[in-house]
Amino acid sequence: MDDFRKLVDIMTRLRAEGGCEWDRAQTHASLRQYLLEEAHEVLDAIAAGEPSLLCEELGDLLLQILFHAQIAKEAGAFDIGDVIASISEKMVRRHPHVFGDATADTPEAVSRQWDHIKRTLENRNHPSLVGGVPKTFPSLLRAAKITKKAARVGFDWETRDQVLTKVDEELAELKEAVAEGGEEELEHELGDILFTLVNLARFLKVNPEIALRSANARFERRFAAMEKIAAESGHSIEGADLATLDKFWELAKKATR
Repeated sequence: MDDFRKLVDIMTRLRAEGGCEWDRAQTHASLRQYLLEEAHEVLDAIAAGEPSLLCEELGDLLLQILFHAQIAKEAGAFDIGDVIASISEKMVRRHPHVFGDATADTPEAVSRQWDHIKRTLENRNHPSLVGGVPKTFPSLLRAAKITKKAARVGFDWETRDQVLTKVDEELAELKEAVAEGGEEELEHELGDILFTLVNLARFLKVNPEIALRSANARFERRFAAMEKIAAESGHSIEGADLATLDKFWELAKKATR
């Protein structure tokens, strides 16, 4: 706790008169981009599997939380102590199977209990059962959250094969839209197939946002390897024909496995 108190004092000093002018100029709104960036850097550190890097990035994310708490304290709204007390109370309230007499023996039961507590004890009701998912979420993640909420009331496929069949149907409709060439229809059908793939990811118990992040990283590694292989063989990928690029790509795939 001494280290935490020291960090709180550092943030207080930075925001005080005579502190850092950049820090003093920040607001909740101006810090939004940094909060998002730090959260993504934590995800990158997790993907890298480097504990020391994860430790550093979690510290950067914690600093953002302290920053917002200090701004709120200066406005007389709340401070970091209130933030900690609030989340502590919430965790005890939402885990009656740990801190009380309730029973929840599976992750699914815990999830249902969590939602029930939010709706009843905390009165967090929305006009729609699929409401309450932040609109600032990445689209893939938001689609996963929305469909999960719908599935909890039974609006869902029964099997994975049914979802795969739906993927085939949506792909066929996308091909029709491609043939017809209408821009609005293309956007519509492509959105439908992406949305269905998100449902498939849920059935496969795969986070689609993380899966796509991994695919992006994998493509970047392979493309960089392809560039290196081409350069070592005295070629440049710029201006190369497709057959040559395919050859380098296959070599890159083998090199990065």
